[in-house]
Amino acid sequence: MKRLIPKFPRTAVPWFPMTAKLYPVIMKYRGKVRTRQHLVNEDLLDNILERVSPYLHRNQPVDVLDLWPGDGVWSSKVNELLQPRRHVLLEPSERYHGLLTPLVQSKSCYKLVQQEIYGKSDWSDFMATNFPEQGPQNREGCGIIPKNDTLLVVANLPDAVSATNHFTPSRWFLNFLNTCLKQTELNMYGAVRVLATMSVNEVSVMLPRSVTERARTGVFAETIGLHNIEIASPHDHERSPQSRGWDSLTANAKRVAERAAAHGIITPPDRQLPPLEVVRQSTRHPKKEAPYQPRVSTSLHKKIFATIDAADKLGIDSSAETTDPKAKGLIRKRGLAFTALARDNLAAYNRHKLTDMILEMDEAGRTFARAAADPKESVEGLKAMEDHMASLESNFATFFSSVHHAMREKYEHTADDARLTRISNNFDDSYLVHDRRPFEPLYIHSDEIYPRTSPGQGVLYFEANSNPPALKKTSDLPSGERNDVFERFFALLSCVGIRGKTPVSEILERLFPMESINDIVRDIPSLAIFAGRRLKSGYGPMPLPDGSTSDPAFSYQENIDYDLSNVRFRILSTEALVDIAIKYEQLPEKLDIIHFGRALGGTLTHAQLGGDLF
Repeated sequence: MKRLIPKFPRTAVPWFPMTAKLYPVIMKYRGKVRTRQHLVNEDLLDNILERVSPYLHRNQPVDVLDLWPGDGVWSSKVNELLQPRRHVLLEPSERYHGLLTPLVQSKSCYKLVQQEIYGKSDWSDFMATNFPEQGPQNREGCGIIPKNDTLLVVANLPDAVSATNHFTPSRWFLNFLNTCLKQTELNMYGAVRVLATMSVNEVSVMLPRSVTERARTGVFAETIGLHNIEIASPHDHERSPQSRGWDSLTANAKRVAERAAAHGIITPPDRQLPPLEVVRQSTRHPKKEAPYQPRVSTSLHKKIFATIDAADKLGIDSSAETTDPKAKGLIRKRGLAFTALARDNLAAYNRHKLTDMILEMDEAGRTFARAAADPKESVEGLKAMEDHMASLESNFATFFSSVHHAMREKYEHTADDARLTRISNNFDDSYLVHDRRPFEPLYIHSDEIYPRTSPGQGVLYFEANSNPPALKKTSDLPSGERNDVFERFFALLSCVGIRGKTPVSEILERLFPMESINDIVRDIPSLAIFAGRRLKSGYGPMPLPDGSTSDPAFSYQENIDYDLSNVRFRILSTEALVDIAIKYEQLPEKLDIIHFGRALGGTLTHAQLGGDLF
């Protein structure tokens, strides 16, 4: 039988007894202060731990640091699974201590501590007092990021308590990732693992679902993460990136299902995410008709079709057929709804047509690159390919100018997502970690979160990679220079989100004003992936250097002129960003980190450029 969920989000529900215990605590939050959300269904928590247990049991931790444990139910479940030596509950708010005290008294391994967490940068005394067995001897390996698998951090990260407060889960994670590299704070004895609950809006910052969501925290996690997985989510189709397009989203979901099946991962029926819904095809043909474009249904589409369906029930086609004012109003609203639906379909069609034209130009450029490395190819053949590429560019410009700006709005989002998908090897090599997820997150029902307010809570597991591929080149650098490269890299990360739509050529010209784009691509070949290409004057086909097995389309070629003016900064790989940081750091004359950030067009503080974030 379907449960009747109360109208008011703070009302306790009998089927989850913990809501009654939390109610007095939650009701103490007044005004605009945001309350902390909790997962209140113990069966859900069991499902989550069952899903994440393979990651926890491999090199099982012996100590648990529990940040913001709240009601303590999640803490007790983790403790039962891992049976830790020490389990420290660090709860800043006294309001929850009444719920946590019985838990602490139930086992000798527990300890309850009250301290502020946001803003805390010196953890040495805390670790020495509460985890005396933790020390340098726990640091494993000698990689770029030594790890410490003996300590697990369980973090129930609260949202900012108000709109003016900047301490958010994504900022906490950004600081955590930074200290993974620096081996400081919680990671002072090696990078530790994190099992976190946080707002789903913040999960998408840590785990971007599209190129448009790629920003500093997500790209940092993409760079150093071995596992960055959304374990559970109150899935909402409104959060599905509309720029990805129906075909891309469904193809990715299919690939994830194949991965899960290959590893024997089975999701209970009540924990499977609701399927994506496609927008229905309009039954009325507009004056300026475009082919039907499948796209993910949103609340806006549902509202449009609700208006249409309400008028259709009248069984009349025109307001002239009735004298009822209400019926006339419904007919008029239906006409407006059909117009809105047609405009939405036309805009989607234009976005995807422009995207297809860009993909065709990209593919023509890669074909040209491979031909330019083939000694059997003739100069005339290459010139013909150049003419074809010029024709494609002309066709794109003509169509682009023929479309009203409102009908091609945000086409670049769709294009950037599609460009990355095209080279992702069926999503297995995607820049976006979310595309490579091993399974879909478990579904969290709306009444399993308390208070029942939007946007809801998700669960994330993060584990650092001791030797991140993107940072491989930094391992040969002296430690001082390596740290400076990391500072430059951190500054570049800010550009991915804030200045992500800026052409790569513009940013490179600011950083390397004395070098040509060709010289920069020679030093950083990964920049060539999406670059425009033309044959250098006086050159013909030229094979890659002897012994090279690289694909010419992804390599630097001496006989080609490169153009990065149509490549946006946000689609660069983390390897390319690190290479840019290394190249800049090795310049004989360079800006300090503050002026480096300003040269990138930012107004970042020293803290945001790699110092203490809080």
